[in-house]
Amino acid sequence: MLVEHAEDLASFVKELQNETDRGLPLVGAALIDEKLLNSLESFFVEGKSAKKLLSSPNAPLGTFSSRIDACYSLALIDKFEYQEIGLIRKIRNEFAHAKHGISFESEKIKGLCTSLQSPLPEEGNYPVGTSRFRLVNSIVCIVLRLYYRPEWVAKERLEPRSWVPDSRWYNTNENPPPKNVGFMGLVPEKNEE
Repeated sequence: MLVEHAEDLASFVKELQNETDRGLPLVGAALIDEKLLNSLESFFVEGKSAKKLLSSPNAPLGTFSSRIDACYSLALIDKFEYQEIGLIRKIRNEFAHAKHGISFESEKIKGLCTSLQSPLPEEGNYPVGTSRFRLVNSIVCIVLRLYYRPEWVAKERLEPRSWVPDSRWYNTNENPPPKNVGFMGLVPEKNEE
């Protein structure tokens, strides 16, 4: 990792740790969502259609949930990342939509955080048993995995291609189709006079 990127990531982690209970999952999920968006942008054929799908008003792939599914379906994230990001999204939604009284001590939040599978530090004096730490740990692990994903994905960017080499009409009386090539022909109706 480049020094300036490591410094940027360290600043993000420090800010993340200082967030309120409600802010932490919102900010963490926002960075993951940005990395998923950037990965899709790096993979799709360049042009207006990709922008319409990803970032126009009412874009089909404009939500965190749809981007998670799209990235997994296109093999831009692996199964572990898909499941972990899905849990982070659920935790974010709980905090985002709760009117009041939600914290990392809420039973539903504890349950979701317990389900996170990112490796926890085995050494040191970390509060690995707390829901808040488990979420921060998971967000950091996922962000580290996705940090350069858009650049890696760009190496496999899709290019426009032609699926049907030729779809012109032929007069087979004058120009028979090539041998050993399938074709479909239409016979004109005969005028009955």
